[in-house]
Amino acid sequence: MIEVRPFGQINKHPVYEVILTNANGMYVSSCTLGCIITAIATPDSKGIIENVVCSFDTAEKYKQYPQFFGAAIGPFAGRLEDATLEINGVSFQARANEGHHLLHGGNDGFHNQLWQFETGVSSRGQFVKYFLNFESVDFPGKLNMSITYTLTAGNELIISYEGISDTDTILNCTNHSYFNLSGNLKRTIEEHALKFSSRGMLYIDERGLPLGNIENVVGTILDFNDKKYLKEVIGSNSTQVKLASGGIDHPFLLEKNEIELSEEESGRKLIIITDEQALVVYTGSKISSGYSFKEAPAQNFLGICLEVQNVPNSVKYKHLPSSIIKKGIPYHHETIYRFTNL
Repeated sequence: MIEVRPFGQINKHPVYEVILTNANGMYVSSCTLGCIITAIATPDSKGIIENVVCSFDTAEKYKQYPQFFGAAIGPFAGRLEDATLEINGVSFQARANEGHHLLHGGNDGFHNQLWQFETGVSSRGQFVKYFLNFESVDFPGKLNMSITYTLTAGNELIISYEGISDTDTILNCTNHSYFNLSGNLKRTIEEHALKFSSRGMLYIDERGLPLGNIENVVGTILDFNDKKYLKEVIGSNSTQVKLASGGIDHPFLLEKNEIELSEEESGRKLIIITDEQALVVYTGSKISSGYSFKEAPAQNFLGICLEVQNVPNSVKYKHLPSSIIKKGIPYHHETIYRFTNL
């Protein structure tokens, strides 16, 4: 079933929410502001269907609390140091939106755009496809972009990114959902367990910027090659954890394309399968308080972002994989979010 309903207004322009529901009762909702995922509702081990992401109930609240909750991120995910980028030997100066730096595409990034959409059913499942002709003074070129959310009969959310530019430019997309498998934000993520294959990561400095050296992660507190509970990391005395406000906000280079997140009390498990090279883990150490999501008051560590993408800050470090796309050459990446039980 596909439903479309009003979701508020931004600058007097209507925002619409699209809800995809499969035969199992799982549903995924998203909206035309920033392609924001406004809910993912999945069954726990007892079959109780609850929301597993941090969500608000209107577009206006997403604008009021701008921490990229559920949003599509682009043209460049992560931080660009000093808001500068270089393409083909030419330097471009973007407008900083985090101190002197550019975070998640800047103030005109994908998350702040109103997207057009169409819905339908394919061989894979129900889908909503969002479209945007993107042009910004912060990035060279005109970008024709689409992002498709497909809900399958097997309780999978598939996110497909497609883009093409009229000039060489930079493009590195991800989704910024804050996952909490307890259901309806009943608990923090500290009892969640995380596992993925990675031998190398990038450390961050005191500004949160990824550094250029690939550091060995094996045997350290940030080693997730074997299942590790987030409570083992959050609040530890590690210098890197302290630099990330007591949590994790780091890029890891993926050895395999699969990431697992689970929570034993609910029995929920999320398996992420991606064609991207890196994973930025952010444990929500700056969510803060004084406001509320749909189901619970906000607090630090109430959600974890698993941002599959290319390596952030790669423009500065030439030995890291490039995020430059060539004129007229299609950009395509796809990630599967498979929701199951332990």
